[in-house]
Amino acid sequence: MESNLSRFIVAAGLGAITLLYYIVLHQYAVQCHWIKESLVQPSESGLNWGLGGAVFANAIFHEYIPFIVLLFSLYTISGGIRIQGDLPAHPLVNSAFLAVGGVLASFIGTTGAAMLLIRPLLETNQERRYVKHTVIFFIFVVCNCGGCLLPLGDPPLFLGYLRGVSFLWTLNLWPQWLLVNGLLVGTYCLYDRFWCYPHEEPVDIVRDETRVRGLKFSVSGQTPCCCWA
Repeated sequence: MESNLSRFIVAAGLGAITLLYYIVLHQYAVQCHWIKESLVQPSESGLNWGLGGAVFANAIFHEYIPFIVLLFSLYTISGGIRIQGDLPAHPLVNSAFLAVGGVLASFIGTTGAAMLLIRPLLETNQERRYVKHTVIFFIFVVCNCGGCLLPLGDPPLFLGYLRGVSFLWTLNLWPQWLLVNGLLVGTYCLYDRFWCYPHEEPVDIVRDETRVRGLKFSVSGQTPCCCWA
């Protein structure tokens, strides 16, 4: 099992340095958001324990814990839905997976959309030899760039929402979202269509065209149903 101890030590060390700065050197008031809104002033003499406590409370109780609750909720919802199937792994089919994931990322989070779609995407492409670029573009679109329309999509947007940014304000970013994700999906489609797919072995193409299963989705505890034959 991979150990995260070294990561924890680095994160804790950087956090301790930040708190030390506020306790020893910071000379300006800090807005505290937990338990109630208040303005904490620096100490006139001695160490600024109040500033350090306010910064710590903001980071843990106002930002970290709400984000973990959101992430756990999206993980639970997406983890309860399973999509299975093996479609013909044509460039347009794979591009459709990326495009749908890019849309879903803003509504169920990049983590949720990735959990939901990576399994059927890999099953669809299991007969093909050139697959790495598909996973890489999936990460670009679904796991990163697709989630900028709502605070549910990406952690920085959610933190902005916690700090007072309107929940729907990020919908104004739809032109940027469309441009970036359109370029990524378009680039993938052209690269896969004119370079990777023509280099596949004929026997793999035949297997991919014949071993086809319609997409089926199921919710935990329910019978799977077909959504795309």
